[in-house]
Amino acid sequence: VIFFHWMLFSLGKVEAALDLILINSFPLVGNSETSLICINSKWRSRESITIDRDQEDVTNQHREPLEVNEDSKRAAAKTVVWKREQARETIGAYYCEGKLKDEVTRIHTMKMPLQASFYPVALTVTANKGEHVNISFIRMASKEEDAVIYKNGSFIHSVPRHEVPGELEVSYPQVQPHDAGVYSARYIGGNLFTTAYTRLIVRRCEAQKWGPSCSSHCPSCTNNGICHEDTGECICPPGFMGKTCEKACGANMFGKTCEESCKDNYGCRNYMFCLPDPYGCSCATGWMGLECDKECKPGFYGSDCKLKCNCHNRGTCDRFKGCICSFGWHGLQCEKEGSADLSPQIENLLDPVELNSGAEFKPFCIATGKPLPKSEEFRLLKQDGTVLRPARISTSNRSEAMFTINRIQPRDTGTWVCSVQTVAGMAEKPFQVTVKVPPVPQYPPRLTDSGHNFLIININAELHLGDGPVVSTKLLYKPAKRYQSWMSVEVKGATKRLDNLEPKTEYQFCVQLSRQGEGGEGHPGPQASFTTAALGLPPPEGLTLFPKSMTSLNLSWHPLTLRTEDDIRVEVERKSVNDNGDESSVITQVPGNMSTLIIKDLEPRQQYMCRVRVNTRSQGEWSNYLYAWTFSDRIPPAPYNIRFSNTTDTSSVISWTAAEGHSISSIIISYKIYGKTEYNHIDIIIKNTSITQYHLKGLEPNTVYQVQINAQNNIGLSNPNTSFELKTLPETK
Repeated sequence: VIFFHWMLFSLGKVEAALDLILINSFPLVGNSETSLICINSKWRSRESITIDRDQEDVTNQHREPLEVNEDSKRAAAKTVVWKREQARETIGAYYCEGKLKDEVTRIHTMKMPLQASFYPVALTVTANKGEHVNISFIRMASKEEDAVIYKNGSFIHSVPRHEVPGELEVSYPQVQPHDAGVYSARYIGGNLFTTAYTRLIVRRCEAQKWGPSCSSHCPSCTNNGICHEDTGECICPPGFMGKTCEKACGANMFGKTCEESCKDNYGCRNYMFCLPDPYGCSCATGWMGLECDKECKPGFYGSDCKLKCNCHNRGTCDRFKGCICSFGWHGLQCEKEGSADLSPQIENLLDPVELNSGAEFKPFCIATGKPLPKSEEFRLLKQDGTVLRPARISTSNRSEAMFTINRIQPRDTGTWVCSVQTVAGMAEKPFQVTVKVPPVPQYPPRLTDSGHNFLIININAELHLGDGPVVSTKLLYKPAKRYQSWMSVEVKGATKRLDNLEPKTEYQFCVQLSRQGEGGEGHPGPQASFTTAALGLPPPEGLTLFPKSMTSLNLSWHPLTLRTEDDIRVEVERKSVNDNGDESSVITQVPGNMSTLIIKDLEPRQQYMCRVRVNTRSQGEWSNYLYAWTFSDRIPPAPYNIRFSNTTDTSSVISWTAAEGHSISSIIISYKIYGKTEYNHIDIIIKNTSITQYHLKGLEPNTVYQVQINAQNNIGLSNPNTSFELKTLPETK
């Protein structure tokens, strides 16, 4: 089982990885439908692969462009299909090409006529440098003509018509890479439609050698796997997988992880599988013949049925898998005692993964299996095909391969693959990596307001480059004219007020945005500079604000001490307390020698707020707000919420609530003994309206009184309210 986590490790070896398979159905073209299918790894794009004619291998073939379509049955595949009536257009050589980064992989194949005079023994022949090789063609039709053999379109050999054998041969006692190419055989009077083809592939190295100087030893590729002379890896025949091709996929399954399948009713019958050189082409496991239409004979298995089972310990032969071992045995021929090896699998892969550009990416693969994977058996494939090899590995009951990518970039966005391959098989699983660019403001901040010791900054970061969402906004600032590190403050809204700044000082500002995740802090945005005002005068002393009329207020202050060289102005700002933002403040400027201002054109019965400052060439400090009501334009409402408390035999405390905003100048309390004439009542006028209770004294014991309370303002007396009864307690003895 492979788990995927994130951890610290170092960058390993880098290479490219591209996996292609070309399926050539019915390579001998007769009167049936035939096709080519080019299959890429399922997480790669179809756009990375093409199918085309190989004019270099067969120069006189049909030259019309191919109709290449996407294969709807597979995730990343393209196909070309010829109907039976298009048979004459089909004969020739083809290739499937895949591109990844700067690497191009090309797989070759051929289609030849069913009525050819000769048939090759195989569509391709693979040999090691220095080996003895026979290239053979079987005679299928006899004619009174000379037989001729060509290499890459050039004549190399002929056989007189009287001596044409049942099998034409071209022999190389010690074949060399330059002997590789496409060999064709026909009678001298034949043409493209009677010609047979085979392709000779010569490995650059001798048998079991690989590397630039062919000095490295190949692994033991089983089941007719071929050692790649450049990578030293086994290219497994269709139907087998694993580091040494020991693991069989089963009937009609293929691919390096055995996850691809032949989707037709007859399985992989009539499918010729072509893989990158030096493998060439062969039938899938369990099939043989030039058209891959013959089943293996009893006791044989594998691609082209070339492998003999020779099963031991009561094992049985399966033409697709080879030896099926009885319990307690395993191995190619059931020769090993014990439980069978276990292929790795992939589980719990974190998907998708979102990262920020420039951050360190630290994935690692955890794999179990039998045997445990080794360091060189792990790979991490980036979206562009780059293969990362682990720098170190730790093992216990599982293997942990560790990788790192120091600075992840947006171009790394795409499908990544965790891969492990052992002798017991191969497992791969993709996961999506998305690399986001941290946000950067497009524009510098703006100044909203300023004073001698503060600046109000508009962040102006609604428009930004990079990716959101923005989870944090910082305002960075520092004095512009002296060396000092940047200071920062978190910003929650659209503006930020910075206090305790120095007067008449230029400050630099910029905004830094962040998105979620490690490394999500973007670069600071464009800078702007703003200067605090020079230190201003303090506000006037002795400020008072009181009503003058129903539409005006009187604002006054102590006279200022003027200096003749200063142009001093007094600035007054006023606005209604009840203003909901529909009306802006009204600013009035008066000369510095004035100490009174009548604020006119106001609304009756409204509360206003005012503040004052003294300006010279720089603005002064604002005073605190002063509040006052204009006189009312109607009589006031009577006081309410009348209560009596602390009542004794000769006194009681009466309390009330007066309505605000009616210019109430006095509260009038009237009371008399119940049943007496009104001429005996007593009026008490309370001028201080901030007093909300009054202590009535000199009352008679055990007596009921009638009490009324009214309010008076500039218009008049409130309407009489209901009389309230007050009863004093009996006389205390």
